[in-house]
Amino acid sequence: MRPFLLSSFIVFGCLNLVAPVYAQTSEGGQKTTTASREEVRVINGTFSTKGDKGETVYITTDDNGLRLKLVTSGNVTVAEDEHSITGLSQGGRFEFARQEKSGPEHKVVLENNGGTLEGKYWVDGEPQDFATAGQAWLAKYLPEMVSKTGLGAEARAARLYQEGGAQKLLTYTAGMEAGSGRTKMYKYLLSREDLKPGDMRLLLEQVAQGKTSDYEAASILTKLPQNFLQNSETAEAYAAASATIGSDYEKSRVLRHLLQQEKLSEKALDKTAEAIATIGSDYEKVKVLHALASRPQLSEKQFELSMRALQNISSDYERTKGLQPLMRHEQQVVRYFDRVLPLINSIGSDYEKAKAYSSLLGNSRLSTTQYLPLLKASQSINSDYEKAKLLRKMALQLPKDDKKIKEAYSQAAKTVGSKYEYEKVIAAYQ
Repeated sequence: MRPFLLSSFIVFGCLNLVAPVYAQTSEGGQKTTTASREEVRVINGTFSTKGDKGETVYITTDDNGLRLKLVTSGNVTVAEDEHSITGLSQGGRFEFARQEKSGPEHKVVLENNGGTLEGKYWVDGEPQDFATAGQAWLAKYLPEMVSKTGLGAEARAARLYQEGGAQKLLTYTAGMEAGSGRTKMYKYLLSREDLKPGDMRLLLEQVAQGKTSDYEAASILTKLPQNFLQNSETAEAYAAASATIGSDYEKSRVLRHLLQQEKLSEKALDKTAEAIATIGSDYEKVKVLHALASRPQLSEKQFELSMRALQNISSDYERTKGLQPLMRHEQQVVRYFDRVLPLINSIGSDYEKAKAYSSLLGNSRLSTTQYLPLLKASQSINSDYEKAKLLRKMALQLPKDDKKIKEAYSQAAKTVGSKYEYEKVIAAYQ
């Protein structure tokens, strides 16, 4: 008895499954677990689950109405040319069904009965001869299913690697359709301890071609061993591959994986900084900016690219958060001070704006050249409380004998409407 009760039908391009689901995995890789009987609805997507007896069910539909279903139990051996099944473990079962939109369903079932591989074939539920029509149909469509599900991918990758190393394996994957099969073969290659940097770069170039889904690309890139990223050319290829990922979430986690490497070439860091600007999500963009700015040093180019990325952040909170780690790079902050101030001034929240201006005061390289525009910029804060708090903090480090500074401070203080706050501001600079 199989551990699943599956009833499925297509309605307006949707696949409805009713099954006691144990684990549902989406393309995004998120997994939910439940022991209850529930309905799973898949619209142009994939449903995959594994039962407690080892049976795996894979069902997918696409935009053209093509529906594929694979049910396996036990170990399945795929022929080297991927056109047939050459073996099943004792008691194993292989079921593969395919149906194009408005077309008949073709289904092949193979079972191991006492060491004998027995096959059956149906077209729209009508039995057909397996030895001729069934095997021919399987030979035609099995490679498609193998590519999507990764059935036998690890064994195939190992064979190709043994025959011709990474070059032969990558030549093979270059001709494969995007899917779980190719992803598994990439991951096999990444697990090899004898993989050379040149082979790694070829793999990264294939990923960068964009044939792989964002989730699959990220799952491959984040498996890349850190020691490979010490090679400057590999790190640059990695950064270039990261930039091709469309998903903000996946791109963010891939770039942060790269930035975990302490020793990165300047070119790799430049490409990383460029890629940050292509992240649309304020939240994800700031996470990568934090990882980049937390490095001990940033070149002027990397700092400038980071500033450009911040310009497109609309959230006051996220922009302030993104500015904080950049403030540690004092030399660049002073050099680009005329661009830092407008970034802060465009923050709408008085609290966040005052917080950002306040963070500038920790810069030990500030001089009259920076204090004067900072005092003028402070006048844009509407809240008397926030403005007064900032001015009092500035008063602690402003020179007392500079006439221009004294005049600028007085002008800023006059914009404080509250008499109580104004008096505190004046007293702070005595």
